[in-house]
Amino acid sequence: MSCPHHDFHIHTKHLKCADQTMELSAIARECERLGVTCCAITDHLNTLDQADLHLLIRADLAEVVTPVHIYFGVELNFTGCDQGFAYGREIVDRYQFQFAIGGIHSAYVQEYDLRKIVEIQHRHHLATCADPLVQVLVHPYWFSKGEFERNKWPWFASPRVVPLTFIRELGQAARDTGTAIEINAGANLTNPANPPGYVDEYLDYMAALAAEGAAFSVGSDAHTLSRLADIRAAWAFVERLRLPPEQIWQPAMAPACGGNG
Repeated sequence: MSCPHHDFHIHTKHLKCADQTMELSAIARECERLGVTCCAITDHLNTLDQADLHLLIRADLAEVVTPVHIYFGVELNFTGCDQGFAYGREIVDRYQFQFAIGGIHSAYVQEYDLRKIVEIQHRHHLATCADPLVQVLVHPYWFSKGEFERNKWPWFASPRVVPLTFIRELGQAARDTGTAIEINAGANLTNPANPPGYVDEYLDYMAALAAEGAAFSVGSDAHTLSRLADIRAAWAFVERLRLPPEQIWQPAMAPACGGNG
């Protein structure tokens, strides 16, 4: 089937991880141009002192006029190795987040040990799936190039180092908990740090997860307006995976705004 033209991982200028081009009105216009029908704003909530900044996003959502359906989501990061997310039911209720995406954003090692890095990633992937307030596991086996360069570590260049037992366990956990696994364009598919052939190897990794019954979400992970177009790589990736409709995730509730203009 053809991939729905969704993008459920977009950042704005308000949390300072995206640049000043990422204003909601501009994001909506660019999504319209790209043919995105449904998207989500998912800025970071790493610590609770950042929570009120998300009210600026809610204010923007109340003003935007667009035919694109837009959801109000949030991206979570672990507060430390084997720690939890700065998130709970009271935060959901107070800020009215419609869903959460989240996952690991660090290697969490002091010295390079590829086996240990993969084990830590896997452990946090499973922890994300186990959290009932998180609907989407973000960019599995994405790493910060800066972290590896600062430490002079070899780059994580191939998902083939992930044991099949880990892949099967994650696929089953995602299936059983109803957690979607993200197909992330900017972090994994169009990342210039990755070598030739990486996307084909990542396709094999995701296909093995799909074989266990996992569902998938798509996102550009755009931090600047020009990178919203990366979502096309995620759509093409879904086409290659040949996912049935029941394995393509989207939020169950009505969008926060859109469908007009």
